[in-house]
Amino acid sequence: MINNNYKIKTFYTLIFWLFFIYLLFTTGCTSSVPLNDENQITQQINKYFQAINSVNQEKALSCTIPKGAAYEATNKFFNTKVPLAEQKNTQYLYSFEIQSIEINDDFARVHLTYSFRLIGFDDMASPTFNDDFTLKRMNGSWLLSTAPLAS
Repeated sequence: MINNNYKIKTFYTLIFWLFFIYLLFTTGCTSSVPLNDENQITQQINKYFQAINSVNQEKALSCTIPKGAAYEATNKFFNTKVPLAEQKNTQYLYSFEIQSIEINDDFARVHLTYSFRLIGFDDMASPTFNDDFTLKRMNGSWLLSTAPLAS
């Protein structure tokens, strides 16, 4: 009887440890990170600067609130600065680093440092700017409400 209890106890202990190891590997080793607000905001800022760097006005505007301040500033950038750069065979190339993200309900403030280079014009570089971009959550998506661009 003692030998039989030992086998049963060993069996359940083995099942427990196998289940524990399974949980450990499946929860701690997943490749996808759930998108929280901070991740979504970071992705939106990345998407915005990628669109500017690839001279894709439509994609950049899709990151902004339609007819909002960021939308107007982005339109102005593409309608005035980009054509001037193209006339001189140059292109803006922005780089940035997010310093902090503050989220308050459906509003967010992203403090970042950024600079740009004019590619093709002796690679002229700008100073580094410190500024705040603001975003608003609309229909589950974070959109830029202000996006100051130095140029």
